[in-house]
Amino acid sequence: MLLIAPAFLFGQEEVHASEEASHCYMIEKSWSIGLAAPYSFNIDGVGINTRLYYNVGHELCFGPEFSYFKNDHKEIIDVDFVVHYIFEIPVLGVFPLAGLNYTWENFNNHNESALGIVVGGGLHRNFGKVSLFAEYAHVQSKLSDDFVTLGLFYTLK
Repeated sequence: MLLIAPAFLFGQEEVHASEEASHCYMIEKSWSIGLAAPYSFNIDGVGINTRLYYNVGHELCFGPEFSYFKNDHKEIIDVDFVVHYIFEIPVLGVFPLAGLNYTWENFNNHNESALGIVVGGGLHRNFGKVSLFAEYAHVQSKLSDDFVTLGLFYTLK
């Protein structure tokens, strides 16, 4: 029994360390595509978000994001290029995010656009190649906004 327990524990460590079984790390040199529902505080509504990230290593990923929002008075297109660095905690991955932002707004047929920065952070949990995530992001520009986003990633490898 004592000999089985160390082998069992060692086997668990191997599974935990594998790329496919990690609860928070991404598969090295892979791509992840995502679909999400972002909430914009500026428009006070939910939009749609798509993203494509390249996972350089287990902890580091980067890529573009595209969000679209519309209500009766305002339309917003938000494009970001962000970098995430994942920190492992017992059940989740935690990540800060930083990047560049371009926002285009149409408010009552008046167009305005601005370049800015985006900063924030989030949590995610992997279930095989699918990851569930939640994040907060703040865009700092002349068209500043705050977003809370919930979504899913699928990792291709």
